[in-house]
Amino acid sequence: MSTPETHHPDRSIQLTTAENVRDLGGYSTHNGSKTQWRRFVRSADMNTLSESDQSALINYGITTVIDLRMQKEIATHPNVFTHASTVDFRVHDFWGTRFDTYRSTNKTAPGYQKLADLYCAGLEQSGFVMADIMTTFAEDSRTGFAFHCRSGKDRTGLVAAMLLSIAEVPHTTICEDFALTKEYLNSQAINPINSGKPGAWLLDCEAETMHCTLQFLDQKFGGVIEYLQVQGVSTDSLQTIKDKLLD
Repeated sequence: MSTPETHHPDRSIQLTTAENVRDLGGYSTHNGSKTQWRRFVRSADMNTLSESDQSALINYGITTVIDLRMQKEIATHPNVFTHASTVDFRVHDFWGTRFDTYRSTNKTAPGYQKLADLYCAGLEQSGFVMADIMTTFAEDSRTGFAFHCRSGKDRTGLVAAMLLSIAEVPHTTICEDFALTKEYLNSQAINPINSGKPGAWLLDCEAETMHCTLQFLDQKFGGVIEYLQVQGVSTDSLQTIKDKLLD
């Protein structure tokens, strides 16, 4: 029996001071290509990265680090690369303050659906941020990207789903990649986006959540590419990102 692509031995990047660090390479696309290794890396928080782990990421080929966290998270736990001369550092705060008071209104829905509802609302209300993220990815001089939020699950998961969709990786694989956080994240310190006591559904990391999210984009926009175009991402930028993922 073959090993699933999600469990490729090169998927995990072994760092001792960061969790959920994994490469988006090695995924098959609809046309038979594969996403390339050492191009896009997703991760949990980087505020405690040791100097040796920072060097490991740089030696891995990371030249651009993108922090997706809220300003209040960054203020209390600054990214170690904030003032680094060794990488280009960008902040793209995906949630902002737009979801500080968010509560699920679908009380009877399963947890995976409640989380998908949050993701869908985020993609709509923070679409301009997602467009900025994609613009950073598309900039010609930038290669070797690492992007992260707090746990590397929600905001990071959405960005990873956009990238893999641009590369034309099947939805099933994208959903499986999302669910890998359950295996990669050892810490239970997953903070919700609001200041109230978290509902259990905020901690969910089921493939069904991403399936519902991608289904929403298919139904409302015609797919991820169309969604990104509506947000203002140009065709040229999308092609540049695809080239970085595949070539």
